[in-house]
Amino acid sequence: MAGFFNKVKNRVKKIISKLVPPELMPLLKHLHSKGLYLDKNNIVLNKISAENALILAPHPDDEVIGMGGVLHQYLEAGSDVTVLYLTDGRHDGSGLGFSKKEMIEIRRREAESMSKWYRIKQIFWPIEDTRLTNDEETVSRMIRVLEDLRPGVIYLPSFFDHHFDHFTANTVLAESLKRLSDFQVNIAGYEVWDNIPFPNYIVDISTCFTEKKKMLSYYTTPLKMVNYINLCNYRNALHYTLYIDPVKNGHAEAFCYWDSDTYQELYRDYLGALKKFKSNLASHSR
Repeated sequence: MAGFFNKVKNRVKKIISKLVPPELMPLLKHLHSKGLYLDKNNIVLNKISAENALILAPHPDDEVIGMGGVLHQYLEAGSDVTVLYLTDGRHDGSGLGFSKKEMIEIRRREAESMSKWYRIKQIFWPIEDTRLTNDEETVSRMIRVLEDLRPGVIYLPSFFDHHFDHFTANTVLAESLKRLSDFQVNIAGYEVWDNIPFPNYIVDISTCFTEKKKMLSYYTTPLKMVNYINLCNYRNALHYTLYIDPVKNGHAEAFCYWDSDTYQELYRDYLGALKKFKSNLASHSR
């Protein structure tokens, strides 16, 4: 029997090596060595625990698209939740006829309206979207936020999301954590544009998916460009089917959830692989 399973295991490895992009292979090996890369290791939760959370949103609306259900669960649990908007979203209204100044005001007003209703703390950075970098000023600013809030968990788009600002948010966070060597915090990557290839943390949001849609409805401007409600409905329903129950209907959000040290190690592995294989992904093309 052991021989049979070894044959299956080797066969799976060969299939993975053929199908997985080469830049992901170092990451898979690292995860496997730590016992973090198997579906049986997925943690499925019906409710998250109350803890102080910092959510990094490269643009207003990312926090709801990626984790609106979990965000609502934190609020229900009485957690202290802060959303830090890293850029101002001035370019998100292309084709809608607004000036950049008008778009900055609109995007902020939409986020503040959502926050006022749900009582979410917010921080807005005046950085132009598509121009986020890990320059000294930005990293120092992030360090000050981390030291001031001392969150128990930090959420941000996973580094598998190759929108430039989404990926660069990880660059800024990783550099900040590197300088805060004694700062212990868990890191959770959420999904916006690109799916996480192997999530290890699944949260059932079936009971609050309606609230997630309500949160998203405050962002009327980006909804004119993309039907994010349909995107979330499809993705979250798929996660529920894949990871929780293939028969019943429901919604779930998926994350890659690691401690700070593992997050930094995996990020360095992935960044190194992107450079090694001369990736032309949008996140790595500048």
